[in-house]
Amino acid sequence: MGILDDIFGSEKKAYKARPQEPLPSNLRETQSPISMSVRFLPLRLAARKDNRLDMIVRITNETAEKQLISFEARVPQREMMGFDPTVVSKQYQKKLGQVEPKASAEFAVTIHGTSQTKPGNYPVDVTAYVHYIDYNKVMNFVKRKVSLRVV
Repeated sequence: MGILDDIFGSEKKAYKARPQEPLPSNLRETQSPISMSVRFLPLRLAARKDNRLDMIVRITNETAEKQLISFEARVPQREMMGFDPTVVSKQYQKKLGQVEPKASAEFAVTIHGTSQTKPGNYPVDVTAYVHYIDYNKVMNFVKRKVSLRVV
């Protein structure tokens, strides 16, 4: 009945054997109004060199009406990479405007490395926002964490 029983599994818990319960009526699953795909060209950034790569972003409007969309990306604060050649800028924002129904917007975001960029895998946070009326109000968003490889 204690913590060791949980670790060694001497007792089956009722909550582990419980089947999947349906969602309550006041909660419902919703489909996101946009989809986002991210890829890198070239696939990786070279370590300890002044170079760059392009992050190709494609955002698709999945609804039957126009959507006001914006995009934001962030790289780690303490790492020697950024969105400008001096790697000072760690955040990138782009306003895509109204995207037609079932249409896509594709653009490239350049990520720069320096002679002090260390090898490893770095998380890049990418977020696409759906706005209401103007860019101050957010209706929905899609957030992902993609891994940038530096070798």
